[in-house]
Amino acid sequence: MTSDNRPMQALKTRYKLFYILSVVALAVLFCANFGVIYTLILTPPEDPGLTMKFVYLIMVGGFIVIAAQSLLVFTRFISMLGRERKAMEEMNRQLDELSVYDDLTKVFNRYKFESVITRELENVRRYSSPLSGIMFDIDGFKAVNETHGYRTGDRLLTNLAGFIDSKLRSTDYVFRWRGGKFIILAPHTDIDKAAMVAEKLRKIVGHKLFGGKIRITLSLGVIQAVGDDSMETFLHRIQSALTAAKNKGRDCVIVTRN
Repeated sequence: MTSDNRPMQALKTRYKLFYILSVVALAVLFCANFGVIYTLILTPPEDPGLTMKFVYLIMVGGFIVIAAQSLLVFTRFISMLGRERKAMEEMNRQLDELSVYDDLTKVFNRYKFESVITRELENVRRYSSPLSGIMFDIDGFKAVNETHGYRTGDRLLTNLAGFIDSKLRSTDYVFRWRGGKFIILAPHTDIDKAAMVAEKLRKIVGHKLFGGKIRITLSLGVIQAVGDDSMETFLHRIQSALTAAKNKGRDCVIVTRN
């Protein structure tokens, strides 16, 4: 039994013990009351008023026990509702994570990208806040899968996503797009700074061995959002920048300025 379950198990044990004791007490009071009344009927005492007071006292005791039982059941019910509420909150949190995170790499997915880019493009339009994007792709990722196997390719994607995410600011976003493609959104960052980030990532990834044996390179395209950008035009421009990097020979950064 885990340490988290022990307090809950102890609480359940106390509930059962208290309930059993209350049932026993109620049974004892019922039998005592029945005995007194039965005796009162068979052999009426000289002072029935005193005997009736004793009967009433037993009845009051019984009502107290019943009230205690009701309070115990009510407390138990409230406790169960609290645990169910926490379980529902945890389930909702897990569902929220599943809806916005990529199952494999644990970075954000395309669904999350849509909500973030919509909000950030609105900030560009309303406040002229700079927003830059970097789209990168693993060069020859298909060959990695064919040479080392898809499980190795999956581990490579996971390790790369975590490595890239660790090198960015907490305000930046990393999204898995498809296959070996990822998008980085950098709010409050102009294109020159984003280009420096892209070049830094290209160099450090190129010098790292993934899985202790696989060396990869990245092609990266960099753009900055403009006021009349929609999600579609932003994606078109950033994918065009990545395509230009691929066409240039890969393992390079292409910066497309407006």
